[in-house]
Amino acid sequence: MNQKSIFLFILLISLSATNAIPLEKRATQFQDCRGGNFRNAEFIDVSMSPDPLVSNQNVIFDVSGTLKNNDIKDNNSFVRVQLDDADGTPIDRIRTNVTTAIKAGQKFDIKTQQHTLPDIPDKYQLTVIIVNPSDPPNPATDVIGCATTRVGF
Repeated sequence: MNQKSIFLFILLISLSATNAIPLEKRATQFQDCRGGNFRNAEFIDVSMSPDPLVSNQNVIFDVSGTLKNNDIKDNNSFVRVQLDDADGTPIDRIRTNVTTAIKAGQKFDIKTQQHTLPDIPDKYQLTVIIVNPSDPPNPATDVIGCATTRVGF
């Protein structure tokens, strides 16, 4: 009887440990960041490779979706990816100019150029925006697309 109890105990521990190990890597989940300064922005889809980000490695961001209320203007609009530490201090910025105009209601897919990341802290915020700049700049109306995520918090 004692051997059966020990075997059962070891079996239960093994099953618990196996279930605790994730079998698939989860992609970073981005949220809407329309509130506050970006009241004109619409939520955009963002994926990145690699996911999650790795210090001193190359990264490419894929920004896609359909903006219902705003055109993306060519030769003036751009995608900005900003990486901030836990205190909100900028760590890195990536800017990719938009080369083709996209009318509101049309699907778009914009890839950033490959970029080498600096050292990344354990806690950071990643914000991706699409900007139609005006003169003078006005973040409330210039930012037409936005997504953000916080990692390690």
